[in-house]
Amino acid sequence: MVCTGAGVSVAAGIPDFRSKGGLFETIRSRFGGRFPEVLSRPETLLSRSFVTGHPDAWRDEISPWLATWKQSAARPTPTHRFCRWLHDQGVLVRLYTQNVDGLHTHEDLFTATWAEKVVECHGSIRDGSIVLYGDALPPRVAHCLAEDFGAGSDVDLVMVFGTSLQVAPFCAIPNLAPRGSARVLVNLSLDDCLANAWSRAPSRRKHLRLDCYGGSGHCGVGQASSMKLAGRAVQLGALWTDDRRWRQLLCGEACDAWTARFFASAACAARGHRPPAGFRRAHGAGAGEEGSGDEAGPAGVLERALASKLL
Repeated sequence: MVCTGAGVSVAAGIPDFRSKGGLFETIRSRFGGRFPEVLSRPETLLSRSFVTGHPDAWRDEISPWLATWKQSAARPTPTHRFCRWLHDQGVLVRLYTQNVDGLHTHEDLFTATWAEKVVECHGSIRDGSIVLYGDALPPRVAHCLAEDFGAGSDVDLVMVFGTSLQVAPFCAIPNLAPRGSARVLVNLSLDDCLANAWSRAPSRRKHLRLDCYGGSGHCGVGQASSMKLAGRAVQLGALWTDDRRWRQLLCGEACDAWTARFFASAACAARGHRPPAGFRRAHGAGAGEEGSGDEAGPAGVLERALASKLL
């Protein structure tokens, strides 16, 4: 099982919404003069209440603009290709993404069977299906979660790439991993992943902003610490320090660097596996060549074990 966020698309030229040059900064500069409310809360422009209040502006200007924002030249990154490679190996159950850039189902990667494995939890800018603030998630999200994590689930590895898991209910998906399974988190900043608005540590919670979809913008839970997904209650808070429930590997690095290191691992070399088509072109010369990466220490041991499991 794979979960992805904005960090997998940064190398494609699509910055995180809140980063410099990101969507929220652009919304402020482009629309702040006409709609002052977006200066302090740019996400207002992407809310159901805004669409209801300004239907003409949304239909004639904002929606068409969103459909092309930083999209035309964007191509799948090595991490997108790695995810597709997992599918080609027959080991991927599903990929859940909170990204709206549509790169997981880009024409470079698209097949009907692959698209069936991809769940765009927040919709897609490319096809106009973006989930607005205040909207419920697409019904397919709940259906797939119940199918993948319901009774008798055989998911034994959950990999999370490029997200600090601050948005509910997406942040709860990795917590559905069965007890005893393995979880891998790859994100440039690990500190950002260790707490969110639903974590129990009050010293961190007071600095975190509730950010979620559905139920009037509060996904129906407000500050509740759990919600029902896949037929059971699941915690919304970050659980990346809970090594009693899962075997866990936390890697503070860029997603593409991790995937290159994966393909350079001894486990891949021993089985003769090479990076998928387009991987080196997307990553740059030398990506995936043997000998890179540090495989020493407990984290390296787990990485090799995970590589063996994937292969």
